[in-house]
Amino acid sequence: MAIARCDKHTPSGTRHAGNKYAYKVFALPLGYPETAAICGREDCEDPARLWLTEPERAAHQRGVRIFGIRTHAAKIRVSDELI
Repeated sequence: MAIARCDKHTPSGTRHAGNKYAYKVFALPLGYPETAAICGREDCEDPARLWLTEPERAAHQRGVRIFGIRTHAAKIRVSDELI
């Protein structure tokens, strides 16, 4: 599954212990860098890019533009107003 990380906290792009996904390309969330998608690292509040796995990259090339993200992989910034 995709993962949201800022340009300072990019995934390694290779599989290693504890990470079964390999990330090599990313897509920018709509509105980037003024996006609600925030880096999933605990102490980071920078805008995130969406890093894709190879199957997600293929899906993107077929026109898919909505991707799920790994649990605890991103935080979402919301407006001040509650509805």
